[in-house]
Amino acid sequence: MAKEVKPPKDPEEPDLLPAMGLFTILIPMLLSMTAFQKLAIVEVTLPERSMMNMTNDAPPEPDQQALNLSLAITPEYLVIGARGGFQPNVYFKEMWTFRCKSDAKLITYSPEEVKAAVDAGHGPKCQDGKEMDKEKYLYEIETIELWALEKTSEEDPGRVRWALYSSQGENVPDSAFVNGNNEFIAMTGEGPGGLKAPAGLKKPGAGTALATLTPNSARKLKPEDAAKNIIYPLSAYDLIAKDLIAIHTQFIDLEDVDNIIVVANDDTQFDKIISLMDRAKSAGFAKVNLAKLGGG
Repeated sequence: MAKEVKPPKDPEEPDLLPAMGLFTILIPMLLSMTAFQKLAIVEVTLPERSMMNMTNDAPPEPDQQALNLSLAITPEYLVIGARGGFQPNVYFKEMWTFRCKSDAKLITYSPEEVKAAVDAGHGPKCQDGKEMDKEKYLYEIETIELWALEKTSEEDPGRVRWALYSSQGENVPDSAFVNGNNEFIAMTGEGPGGLKAPAGLKKPGAGTALATLTPNSARKLKPEDAAKNIIYPLSAYDLIAKDLIAIHTQFIDLEDVDNIIVVANDDTQFDKIISLMDRAKSAGFAKVNLAKLGGG
């Protein structure tokens, strides 16, 4: 007897729900493990190639009438150079002023003090006694100060000089005062390293005639201004600014009198370079260039 041939059944549709659930888990996981590389384009305009005279002729002698002014910063001193010569070194003690996050107040330490604390496993302490993060304390530096030193020889570690400053509060110096002879009202500090303000340096009272390095700044102190004046370590930046003003005034007739080159090492903190460039511009040098100490 012949078997009855049944028509084939339609195939059953596969259940995709388990696979979809698997992909739902895998896709976010794979995305989280993927690294994307960002591409950026920086447009640079190169200087045009100039015609070069390839000869064996010796370079021209420097212009003897030019000022050729430079201002160099080293780890220990600032120095002004002009026409192949140099003025006396302005020695300084570097200090770091922090703005603490814990109490929002300022506190000042030398780099040596900070590094000693960090090497011992601690961050610099704030006024409220709390420690800064020993890994991120550099981000809390508000200013890098250069306190001028009085030295009798190269080997002398020096003593801090103190001066009279105007202030806007928080014992932060603003402008250094000078007397009628255009000299800073300053004295060498007391104690080890001169770190204690000299007792003989007094704040003048209301009615005293004083001036700053700014031209035409002579005036008599008002009572409210006299109360804000402070005794603070004299800044090496201010000493340099005073000399730069005198140089710019003396050589005003020279063609390159508005030019100055700030010379620094690659590892010099940017804060120092900017401070020197600001002082140079304030002294009248409109064209300030930057060069590497030692060349190269």
